[in-house]
Amino acid sequence: MASSRTQGFITSPSAQPCLKQRARAVRKRWILTGSTSAVLKQLTIPMLWAILALFSADLIELYFASRLGVEELTAMSFTLPIQATLFAFAIGLGIVVATRLTQARHVEELAAVSLIFTTLVGAILALCIWFNLLPILNLLGFADFPQRGDVWASLRSYMQYRLAAVVFFFLIMVIFGVLRAFGNMRAAAHLLVVFASVQVSVSAGLFSPWATSNIALTGLEKLGIAHLVAASVGCFWALYSLVVKENISIKINLLSVQSRQGFRCLTRLLAPIVSMQLLTPIAQSVLMVIVASQGSEAVAAYGVVMRLEPLALLLPMVLTTSLPIFVGQNWEAKKSLRVRRGIKLSILTCVVWQLMVSVVLFSAADLLGVGFCKQTFVSQSIELALTVLPLSYIALAAAMLYVSCCNATGRSMAALNVSIIRLFGLSIPFAFFGAYIAGFTGIVWGLALANMLLGIGLLAYCVVQREQLSLSKRAVIS
Repeated sequence: MASSRTQGFITSPSAQPCLKQRARAVRKRWILTGSTSAVLKQLTIPMLWAILALFSADLIELYFASRLGVEELTAMSFTLPIQATLFAFAIGLGIVVATRLTQARHVEELAAVSLIFTTLVGAILALCIWFNLLPILNLLGFADFPQRGDVWASLRSYMQYRLAAVVFFFLIMVIFGVLRAFGNMRAAAHLLVVFASVQVSVSAGLFSPWATSNIALTGLEKLGIAHLVAASVGCFWALYSLVVKENISIKINLLSVQSRQGFRCLTRLLAPIVSMQLLTPIAQSVLMVIVASQGSEAVAAYGVVMRLEPLALLLPMVLTTSLPIFVGQNWEAKKSLRVRRGIKLSILTCVVWQLMVSVVLFSAADLLGVGFCKQTFVSQSIELALTVLPLSYIALAAAMLYVSCCNATGRSMAALNVSIIRLFGLSIPFAFFGAYIAGFTGIVWGLALANMLLGIGLLAYCVVQREQLSLSKRAVIS
């Protein structure tokens, strides 16, 4: 009876903030002292389902677009670099806000400042893209698309809904990053699952026979509306998770010193972090121009492959969100042995995972090609890419883990150099020469070769660094 009274007293509303702070402290200690495999497992598995749900929703959206026709699939593929840019901004904002919140003393006020800051950045970015949408698409090769006049109206409506959802989506990803930084992986994963589930459900409903006969919307407009609805619902769920589950009340006085300092700090941190996140969208834009030079069918095939790639790299992508938490906190606590053990375990797991993925995609390449598009060139190009690229993803996965660990240990310049070499020193030049020699087939083989060379180069660099470290230790001992 006494224990129940005590429990009731502890869980009173006034004690909730202390309980949440204590729970966050316990989670941090567990990351430093728990079994390496157990900690990584607990950090990774919830994120695995979350990222799987997020990218599966994108893939299902692309599948619905492919059912509309090759023209719609191609038109939608031209928007992928824009969507990648928005996603990079969202991830960058999440990193900036999560970093500040976990270090702040006045969490509630900074949380409110961060949400307002995120809303402003999202709205400005969405408006800039909307008023320059056609010039941006033309730079990516849309001007040379033969059927652009037929699909431009529906594509414009699709992007109108997508851009209207930017603020909601940014808030989702920022709160997702905050929940992860506080160690609440379950709530963070649940947030993305809710968002993806709503998008898939609304898309399926709008493409049902009843909706098709009763709702006068084009197929691309339906996909845009589904994304907007999912982002709105996900945003409300994200705010509920932050306020109720983490007990962070949103209080703000925009004229206070703390608020002004918060805005200045967020603005100062945003530029370098988002600049690094934007490297991939910029490279994807250049690759889109190279692919567009091979014709609209090549663009359609490339769009499918780019949506399948995140699923093929699912585990490495998840580990780039969970491994830095483990590495960063243990590195700060001077536990280098746990850091090395965690990195080795992650790399070994990724190699096994990517080998299994390669076998699955190699076996199902022809079915996936025909499943997304029955047009011969497009289906054969998808089949070729899924046959050639997956094995090279082993090297790409190792590079992704290396970059995330460098960022977690404060070696941001090393991470930036590897990213620049991968994207602009290898992938783009190899894709360009591959297109010149053998068209879309050459692009696929060029990207695969670039990934393999990057992996070999990183392996050689790590071996040399290890030898130099061992020699320096011997010199100190002697």
